[in-house]
Amino acid sequence: MSEEKNGRLLLIDDDEEFCLLVKDYMELQNIALDYRMSGEEGLAALGRKGYDLVLLDMMLPDVPGVEVLRRIRVKSGVPVIIFSAHNDETDRIVTLELGADDYVPKSFSSRELLARVRAVLRRSAASDDGREEVLRVHGIELNPRTLQASFRGRPMELTYVEFQILQAMMKEPGRIFSRETLLNLFADKEWNKFDRSVDVHISTLRKKLADATGTNTHIRTVRSMGYAFIRQDDEA
Repeated sequence: MSEEKNGRLLLIDDDEEFCLLVKDYMELQNIALDYRMSGEEGLAALGRKGYDLVLLDMMLPDVPGVEVLRRIRVKSGVPVIIFSAHNDETDRIVTLELGADDYVPKSFSSRELLARVRAVLRRSAASDDGREEVLRVHGIELNPRTLQASFRGRPMELTYVEFQILQAMMKEPGRIFSRETLLNLFADKEWNKFDRSVDVHISTLRKKLADATGTNTHIRTVRSMGYAFIRQDDEA
């Protein structure tokens, strides 16, 4: 058995040859993979079985990938990696804002995909081991074991990446986290100064915190440095 969690993946893509190639490669790495060739079939499979990660193509024959992602996020916080034949910045930003955890152009190599999948499964396994205690700051509560977030008992629907970012910042209130530090929480790739995915995740996280708590003051931007979660004693 490999050191990584033997996860179960769901691939939603209408190219059967591509699906079989990914399935064979993942299963050589002790990672099980099911595939469905339409959005509706994928959503139905996700509703019936528990998966650790969804790999979702943007271009599907029945339901657009963006709509599939939207419907997944209504019911589940399962990590989602988007595939796209285009490396379009607008598509990437839209899918991240809708709750995708990563966006991968279809020019990726098998090794790159495996690295990204393993990173998610490792973090998921670490969250499931139960060693981390529940975090409580400003009435916000995070349970690292169940990946559940709430504000004064009311659930908040966070994506896996949003949970990881908020958890890191809540552990060290007042600390300024650079974009590179936050990006390294969820992206197993070489960081570059032009990558704005952290800003997109912070933006959606801020909106969800504001909707839940009624205030938009929990995360502050430190110009040219990064972001910080305000300390309890800084609260007005």
